[in-house]
Amino acid sequence: MAQSKKTIAIFGASGFLGSSIVLALNQSNCRLKLFSRNKEKIKYWTVNPDIQIFDFDLDNLTQLKKDLKNTDAVINLLGILHQSKKDSFDKIHHLWPSHLANTMKDLGIKRLIHLSALGASFNAPSLYLKSKAHGETALLNQKDLNLTILRPSIIFGARDNFINMFKVLVKWLPVIVLLSPQSKFQPIYIEDVSKALIKSLWDKKTYGKVYELGGSDVYSLKEIIKLIIKSEKLHRLIIPLNKPLSYIFALSMEILPIKILTRDNWRSMQVNNVVDPQYVMPYRYSQERLEHYLENKKNRLPMRTKYNLYRSKSGR
Repeated sequence: MAQSKKTIAIFGASGFLGSSIVLALNQSNCRLKLFSRNKEKIKYWTVNPDIQIFDFDLDNLTQLKKDLKNTDAVINLLGILHQSKKDSFDKIHHLWPSHLANTMKDLGIKRLIHLSALGASFNAPSLYLKSKAHGETALLNQKDLNLTILRPSIIFGARDNFINMFKVLVKWLPVIVLLSPQSKFQPIYIEDVSKALIKSLWDKKTYGKVYELGGSDVYSLKEIIKLIIKSEKLHRLIIPLNKPLSYIFALSMEILPIKILTRDNWRSMQVNNVVDPQYVMPYRYSQERLEHYLENKKNRLPMRTKYNLYRSKSGR
């Protein structure tokens, strides 16, 4: 007798990680509900009969409840790096997970995988990390949930915002002014995060657990910039800033019309973005090294290109 397909809802499906997870799950025996506040970014998935796409309004919980009916599991990837008048850290990282959990409870949906962040703590120096901690606590207090929380370090891949931002800066600026040059990171490859998340999806051993995800190497920010410069075969001068100058630099960037960096981002960087051994995930993943990734240009296929390749192979 054929096993019935599970239905999985993904919030933040149009994002960097969401696109990777959708692509991976699309090749498994399941149905997907994709929720995004930017539906245009994922409209190309409408060709698949096993995928539904929903406009998503955080303030319309009545519609959310209707759209989420007949769902077996939920993956919440919703997050922001910068606050705005419309979206605060508290709204996206704390209140939204709480509303989602209550809606799931009303519908009898128990399984939730929630994406948090390394360094999430009530004692963290940044509002971003504090809001992530509040979101975790709101979910952990929901006793009826089969919850797994994942805290990744910075995620790299073809569409990431972190490595690619510095690649652009390195390409166009002869001098790189670097705030918090000694901040530590443990970058993890996008497909490693996707695989770890999907492996944990139906694994009951992960229920009620918090896991931290990182790659095989720990780098300072200065070391990451040097790797990028080397991979681009360029010569650039790096000017590392001390703590007071880093703060002033972050403040100057914060007042620009386009938000690239804020003081809150800088405060987050005061906490080392490195995995705590007590929260290591039991699964093995490839642990693609950042250094190898930067040197290997064929890893840079955009997610849309990968999707088109999948379509051509599957005949869709």
